[in-house]
Amino acid sequence: MLLQDQLLNLSIGEHVSDRRLSASGYAGTVQIKCKPVLVEISADAVWAAADRPRPIVAELELYFSCLVRKQLRFSAIDSLRAVTDDYARVIPGLYATFRAVTTRHCSIIDVGDNPPVETMPVRNPERFVPDWIRIDYRGRQWLGDYGFARKARQPSSPLRSNRRLI
Repeated sequence: MLLQDQLLNLSIGEHVSDRRLSASGYAGTVQIKCKPVLVEISADAVWAAADRPRPIVAELELYFSCLVRKQLRFSAIDSLRAVTDDYARVIPGLYATFRAVTTRHCSIIDVGDNPPVETMPVRNPERFVPDWIRIDYRGRQWLGDYGFARKARQPSSPLRSNRRLI
């Protein structure tokens, strides 16, 4: 799906604190695989997305093999591709998507931190899509976390959106 040289960085569930999600950030809902997902983005991430020459996609990856692991992969994409692929536009310059992956063999020692993965066919993908995403940009790194809950987490403050972004 994404070329390795397009990968900006990988975030393995880094906590994005409530204080980073200020009123000058963004909060709203986006549809991913036909499921509404609460998205909260820090002001720094909003500005970083707007300042990039190419859009960014936050790929919410759920890895199934001998273990279950969640990751966010932040990658630069071609704006034409963003329109045609299965990406949900969150704000200008930032898209989100979901991908379930698996490996053919279960040998973590042999493959290390970067096992070869393939997209796993999922009959009802909306059952695996998370309820919420939080994205931040600090120290020139994209950071984020996503999670599942019986009830989607409430935003850190009332839903806010900067009209310039929508």
